[in-house]
Amino acid sequence: MISKIPIKYIAFIVVIVFASNILLASNSEMVFAKKNNDDNKKDKDQLEVKTIVHLENIDMEKTKFLRITAFINGDGFKQDIPISSIDKNKKTLNVDLKTDIDNGIVDAHVPDEFFVCGYQVGDMMTEYNSFAKFDCNEADILNIKKPTEINLFKVDSQVYAKSKAVYQANLNNVNGSNSDTVKIKIYAPLADKKDTKKLVIAAMIKGQIQSEVIEDVQAELDKSDGSTISRTFTFDRKTDIGLIQIGDRYHACVSSEDLRPPEGTECEKRIIKTFDTLNSLPAR
Repeated sequence: MISKIPIKYIAFIVVIVFASNILLASNSEMVFAKKNNDDNKKDKDQLEVKTIVHLENIDMEKTKFLRITAFINGDGFKQDIPISSIDKNKKTLNVDLKTDIDNGIVDAHVPDEFFVCGYQVGDMMTEYNSFAKFDCNEADILNIKKPTEINLFKVDSQVYAKSKAVYQANLNNVNGSNSDTVKIKIYAPLADKKDTKKLVIAAMIKGQIQSEVIEDVQAELDKSDGSTISRTFTFDRKTDIGLIQIGDRYHACVSSEDLRPPEGTECEKRIIKTFDTLNSLPAR
């Protein structure tokens, strides 16, 4: 014999089940919404530079890996890409470089400057002292919400040719130098930005990046008679991708929110001319 359940109890159970389903659905929507918001926030807070490497100008047989170096929005990048991982049927390789839009020193805006360099690294046993092929490019940030594109190893790039001409013209001087290091002094003139509080200075050569954060610019300026901050970076000529040579190109950048307008990051470049004295460069 099956006992009957009073209608009022059935109604009560239905209400509880219905309410539970609503609560679960609501919680699921909240979790889903939070995930989307977190993802959107992550995407929103990231600045992206898309480096387009033109593979038709890469020696795919002799190159072991590509070294990509960059300085973007106060942040340095160094990434090695094995040639074996690259699809040889493609004409280009995209290398996405991402960093925080706001890193506490500078908040990225259009048209902040940046640079990207690429080095074709071969057999270090046989090609260490050679003047290996490289390319560098500078550009402005064009969009905060979308990737800014920059090209390396395009057919019309003259970066390597200009550097190699300097290298070949100074072969005798290179052989006569006993220096195992190269010194690069970077200047940040602040006559027009004397209220700068904090900044970062960076230098890059032969795929090696060094940088320093000056936490209290005002204290340093107070100790000097001028309005320029400077840092000297010492690089070992013997790097992990080859010997630094006369003719190698170096880049320098300074970043600070207090530098704008016009830009929060400014960059310049030059070619190494000596190992026995300082190589200097004003970064702005």
